[in-house]
Amino acid sequence: MFPTDQAVFITATGTPIDANGNLIGDSFVGHLEHHLAHGIDGLLISGSMGMMPALTFDTWLESARVAARTAHGRAKIMVGVGDNSVERTRQRIEALRGTPIDAVVATTPFYFMSEQDDLIHYYTMVADMSPFPLYLYDLPQITKVKIELSTMLELSKHPNIHGAKCSHNPLFVRKVADAVEDRPFEIISAQFDLIDMFLHHGLLLQLDGFFCLMPEWLAQIKTAHAKGCFQTVTKIQRQMTDLREAFLPLGIFPAFTVAMNLLGFEGSFHPSHMRPLDKDLEPRVKQLLTDAGLV
Repeated sequence: MFPTDQAVFITATGTPIDANGNLIGDSFVGHLEHHLAHGIDGLLISGSMGMMPALTFDTWLESARVAARTAHGRAKIMVGVGDNSVERTRQRIEALRGTPIDAVVATTPFYFMSEQDDLIHYYTMVADMSPFPLYLYDLPQITKVKIELSTMLELSKHPNIHGAKCSHNPLFVRKVADAVEDRPFEIISAQFDLIDMFLHHGLLLQLDGFFCLMPEWLAQIKTAHAKGCFQTVTKIQRQMTDLREAFLPLGIFPAFTVAMNLLGFEGSFHPSHMRPLDKDLEPRVKQLLTDAGLV
């Protein structure tokens, strides 16, 4: 699906919504174009940063359709469909039929806890009925259910399961990558602070929601990596890590809304049950982006 000889960046996009939870279309298109203009390889629509579990069904579906129309082949489009039952996940996939996307991505069900055999049952059923390639989304920090190595390897044998996004510890990512190196199964790393190290060791597919703020930096990394300039890659990695660490004490989602607004994208980018960022902290977000040269 993605190139195998270069650094690949997939942005888990934000979803700008109004006070009623509706998609702000112009803002969303601007957000997507910001990344497409910098050569982003893929866009994950309605991932964690895109607030998929918090969106209305209509807003979720509209965001997928808008992204597909906007990208129009310039980047791969992946859409989050994971839900708490086969039926609810099927409903999302069926709603996407006819939309020109490249893949669907599913977390483990996150309300009722699953055993590993349950996960094999769930993902196999989803993969069997999906007209789109399916990617596993391992996010135990949020779902509280880990896709264990043996489970992932079993699922990697399914012809319609094309890969996995791994958000767990780096050693797990490496173990999975080593175990599937002889299979057409893509490992997408979500290790924001270790991108330079992963690229250096040949794990080329990188995904994160914080990429939303820095497509120009991703473009610079891709250029440097292609030239073998790993010192430049590491320098930019340090900038990225420093910026994210400065955001963490502010509360990632509320600060993310302020940051996206400063970048010119209208709307709320955080779940509606969360309080907005305190007004007296907004100048701190602006200063961070200014110091980083992003606004």
